[in-house]
Amino acid sequence: MAAHTRIAGPITLLSEDLVALILNKVTDLDDRNSCSEVCQLWLKVEGISRSSLFVRKPGFPLTILNRFPNLVQFQTTQLTTDSDLEFIARTCPKIEDFKVADFTSPEEGFLGRNGLSALACGCPKLSKVSLIGDKIGNAGVVELVNSARSLSSLELGHDLIGDPALRAIASSSITVLKLKSCCNVTDHGLGCLATGSTSKTLRKLVLKMCGKITDDGLKDLKKMRSLEELTLSWCQGEITDVGGMAISAIRNLKELKLNALYGLSDLTVSALAFCKKLQVLDLSGCEGVTGPGIRAFSSHQGLRRLVLLGLRNLRLADLESLALGCSSLEAQSVVVDESWRQHPTWSDELMHENTRRVLKFSGYSYH
Repeated sequence: MAAHTRIAGPITLLSEDLVALILNKVTDLDDRNSCSEVCQLWLKVEGISRSSLFVRKPGFPLTILNRFPNLVQFQTTQLTTDSDLEFIARTCPKIEDFKVADFTSPEEGFLGRNGLSALACGCPKLSKVSLIGDKIGNAGVVELVNSARSLSSLELGHDLIGDPALRAIASSSITVLKLKSCCNVTDHGLGCLATGSTSKTLRKLVLKMCGKITDDGLKDLKKMRSLEELTLSWCQGEITDVGGMAISAIRNLKELKLNALYGLSDLTVSALAFCKKLQVLDLSGCEGVTGPGIRAFSSHQGLRRLVLLGLRNLRLADLESLALGCSSLEAQSVVVDESWRQHPTWSDELMHENTRRVLKFSGYSYH
């Protein structure tokens, strides 16, 4: 009788290439983690074939990245020092998308010029970077922008970020810039963006809770030739209809979000109605906007979506005028508060069919 060779299971007979093909079909993160526990071969191949990693647990050992040399996306909630960034650059040089959201105390470490320079130089395809938290300052951002030749998208979030960072960014060719809680960014910084290289390249600009932005800074944005998407949210500086009407002069604007800007009124919205390329408009929380402003879009031929959460001074007749006049609106594209249905004058039965088609009620409260 022939002797039989005992094996752990038929799965161990698979080659690395076959295991890699199998793992490429596994997209669920938990399933991939389970696959890595099959045996040493699967552990090895799972690490080599993984392209993205999100590390949530604080205090994780960076040496774990040795398993993942081909990462393209890396996200973490804790990095401590420049040495961490230098290690990542050496270990995972293929990273293109890098995100840090770290709110631990800066006393535990700071991500500065040396580390961000190492990351940019060690990962030559680095194109998308998000740095949120208490460990990022102007000097590090300047070094990153000057060193990352492929950088196209940058997100920054902390009050240490100010105009020096924006001056450096203005000389780059990035297409997306998001600034959140950057309370030291002023009109001067916006002016740098509007007159530097970014005036020709920037397609998307997000300004959230940047309290020193005023009408003067918004006046410069009309110089940005490529700008298609603009967000101004909770920027509690002196932003009035002067700045709002300046925004209407941005000729290529397609998507505009103006949230909780209490100094804006129907004058701004009426001016925006002349932006022929505008497709998406969010006026949530702009309490000064009323019926006449919304009716101004009744003859617009390109608007697809309009968000009106938190606007209390509108009537059903205003929405009817909009729905019947603006034929480009998509189904369920005009978003209003659910509480409207409790108003004494509201009547679903009397509503025109097209108004019912475009309206969407949201239970989200903007106040």
